[in-house]
Amino acid sequence: MSERLPSPAAKPTSIRLYTQSRNPYSERVAAALALKGLAFERVVSDDPADVKRWSPIARTLPVLEIDGRRKADSGVILDWLEELVPEPPLLSSVPKTAEAQRRLAEWSNDSFTFYWNRWRTARYPQPGDDQPVDDSLMARVIGHVGRRFGRKPTTRAEARELEIVAGLFDRMTDLEGFLGDRPFFHADEPSIADISVYATLRVLRDGPIPGCAEALAERPALAAFVDRMEARIEEAESRRLGVER
Repeated sequence: MSERLPSPAAKPTSIRLYTQSRNPYSERVAAALALKGLAFERVVSDDPADVKRWSPIARTLPVLEIDGRRKADSGVILDWLEELVPEPPLLSSVPKTAEAQRRLAEWSNDSFTFYWNRWRTARYPQPGDDQPVDDSLMARVIGHVGRRFGRKPTTRAEARELEIVAGLFDRMTDLEGFLGDRPFFHADEPSIADISVYATLRVLRDGPIPGCAEALAERPALAAFVDRMEARIEEAESRRLGVER
C-alpha cells in the first residue's frame, strides 16, 4: 500500500538533504522538494567520513531524511517523494509519456556522469602530458572545440581535456534538440526529466568545467529552459512561504 501524506497538516515536520557541496543528484532532489512545496534543511560536507556515516550502505549522496527515516539514491528518493506527496505530480499520468520522462532523466544523469568522470580523470597527470599535440589530435580538437575557447591546446593534456569537453557540449546540443520549442520536456509542466536536466545544467553552468556557462548561453532555448525552471522553483517556494505565514 502506498504511503501518502493525507493533508498539508500532515506534511513532514523535519526534512534534511545530506549532500556534498557540488552534487547534481542532490540538486535533482532539492528541485523536487521545492516543486512539491516542502521545506528542507541542506546538510553539506565533502568529508568522506561524513558520507560513510550518512550513507553507510550505499556510500553515496544524496541521502534524504524525512522525520527520521532515510533513503539514498536520487532515483529512489524521487519515487519516495512521489508516493508521499503526489501533488504536483512529477510523472505524467499517461504511461507512454511517463516512460519517456524517465528515459530522458536517466539519459541526462548517465551522460553527465560519463563526461564528468572522464574530465576528472583527464586532469590527472599522465605520461607524455607535456608533449606537443600530434597533428591528427590537434585537427580534431581545433575543429570541434578549440575555437570555442579562443585558444589552441599546446600540450596533450590540454587537448585531452578539450576533446572531452567537446563531447559534453554536443550533449547540450542534443538536449536543445530534444526540447524543441516546448517549455518543458515531454509535457507542459515540469517532470523528473526536467528536474534531471535542470540539475545537470546548473552544475555545469556554475561548476569547474571550462566553457560550460558560455556553451549554455550559446544555446538560447536551453538557457531559457534553465531560467524557466528556476522561476518555477522560486514560485513554488513563494507559495510555500505564503501558506506557512
